Amino acid sequence: MSKIKLYLDVVEELRALADCIEVLAQGMADGDSIKKNEALKEVKKEPEKLTVEALREYASEVSKIGDNRVKIYNLLKKYGYKNVSTLPEEKYDSFYADLKRIAEGGG
Repeated sequence: MSKIKLYLDVVEELRALADCIEVLAQGMADGDSIKKNEALKEVKKEPEKLTVEALREYASEVSKIGDNRVKIYNLLKKYGYKNVSTLPEEKYDSFYADLKRIAEGGG
């Protein structure tokens, strides 16, 4: 394995770790006292363009509602990826649709 490939693998793992830490920190900051209806109001409307940044932000907002962190983690497992950053662009639309179902309580 070349050093460059090893460095790229480390970067990918650091991104996955950063996503997990972000979700954990937001969950701790928000606590579980936020009511679901109030949290749903805070979830933004559809992003103008689906980018990895927009998906990460939306997933982060949805994760604040109830037990959605676990649902999002399971959704990523279903897609076969460790975190939102590793999703290929062709999966953005379907992943966003699944996130939206989770946000609306159908997850």
